[in-house]
Parts: sequence; C-alpha cells; structure tokens
Amino acid sequence: MKGIQAEIYLLGIVIIWGSTFAIIKGVLDQIPTFTFLAYRFLLAALILYLIFWKRIKENIDKTTLKKGSLIGIFLFMGYAFQTVGLKYTTATKAGFITGLSVVLVPIISHFFIKEKINRNSVIGVILAFIGLWFLNYSSSFSFNLGDFLVLLCAVSFALHIISVGLYAKKVDYVPLVIVQLATVFVLCLLIAIIFERPALNLSYSLHVWWAIILTGVFATALAFYMQNRFQRYSTATKTAIIFSGEPIFAAVFAYLL
Repeated sequence: MKGIQAEIYLLGIVIIWGSTFAIIKGVLDQIPTFTFLAYRFLLAALILYLIFWKRIKENIDKTTLKKGSLIGIFLFMGYAFQTVGLKYTTATKAGFITGLSVVLVPIISHFFIKEKINRNSVIGVILAFIGLWFLNYSSSFSFNLGDFLVLLCAVSFALHIISVGLYAKKVDYVPLVIVQLATVFVLCLLIAIIFERPALNLSYSLHVWWAIILTGVFATALAFYMQNRFQRYSTATKTAIIFSGEPIFAAVFAYLL
C-alpha cells in the first residue's frame, strides 16, 4: 500500500473522531467520564475480539502483550490527563495544548527512535501549529496546573502515535490493537470503581447507551484498528499532522449538528 492511500484512511479516523465530539459532550453530564470510557473500550475490545478471535489465538504472544499494554498505557494516560486537566483549565486552552502533540511527535521520534525529519514534515508541523494557535487563541493565555496536566496529555498522545508506528510494524497489528483497548478498559474501570462508584450502573438513559455504542464501534474499535493497520505505511510525524485536524472536524460537525 502506498503512503498516500494509508494517509487517506488516517484522515478518515480524524473525521470519525471529530464527528463524535458533540455526541460525547452531550452525555458526560449523565455518566461519569471514566465509567463512559470503560464501557466504550470494553465494547470496542469485544467487537474486535469476536471478529478476529482466530487470528488473535494464532498470533498473540508475550511481545504483543507487552507492547500492546505499553501503548494502551500511553493512550489511557492521554485520556486521564486530559480529563483531569479540563477541570482546571478552559476547553480552548486544552484544545491548543493537546494539539501540541503534533510538535512533540517529530521531536521525540527524532531523538529516541532516530526518525528523520524532512523539510515537508517540518513545514507541515509549523502550519499545523499555526492553525491550532489561531483556532484556539485567547489573549488571556496563561499557564496553570490544568494546562500542565493537559501538556502531559499531549506528551502521552504523542507517545501513543510513536509507539503504534514503531510496534505495529513488528508484530501482528490485530492482537496489538486489542491488547491496547483492553488495557485502557482495565485502567479506566479501576479509576471508575475507585472514584466514580457505582461504576457499573446499568440504569443509564437510552441516549447514553447509544453514545457508548456509536463511540465504541466507530470512534474506538474501527478508528484504532485503522490507525494500527494503516500507520505502518506512514510516519509518526505525518500521522500527527493528520490527527491535528481533529479540532477542525469537531467544530464543523458541532456546527452542523
């Protein structure tokens, strides 16, 4: 597969994520965040397991479990730091700081996995950074605890992108993505049980369950399957640049919906 084809699929992920922002925002006042994430990632992991159980049984090994768990931890940290950070900062600032992962990916990749940074990638990163700045700019921009936590979120998401690009080429990406999703589910469930009791309340509204199903199937199972499958044919830096378009699609769908 050519890189450009893979990157079109990666853009499709961004469109999916952008389209679910309004859906998620509409239910988080009815269900605790980590409880929602636990249900969402459990559903996604189960769906992919039911589809690919034979392939998983044949190809999963200790290396896949270790690498998938590590990638899953990075993904969980991204959601966790973002969720807690949003309590202490504004959504506008959080959107901009989270978008800094597009800058962090090429830097971390260059120094730790020796990925070369070409001129086109540098230009893309700069343009993405400028776009994020104008999209989220506020004249009263300051830095507080919430901003620091969201910055850790950006680092975590950057590490997730880099590690997917690194390990999805070395092991079967199907069991790799399922281990990732299962890891996020377990960690979210633990947080939900500790801080959001009762974590497994089944009396949520139909609207909440539809949100769990839609995000679990499309924004999680399909999206992360596509990322692990198609990022192998691109670079971490290009993936980060593509993913930086998520706020734009979120704004478009929020306006349309």
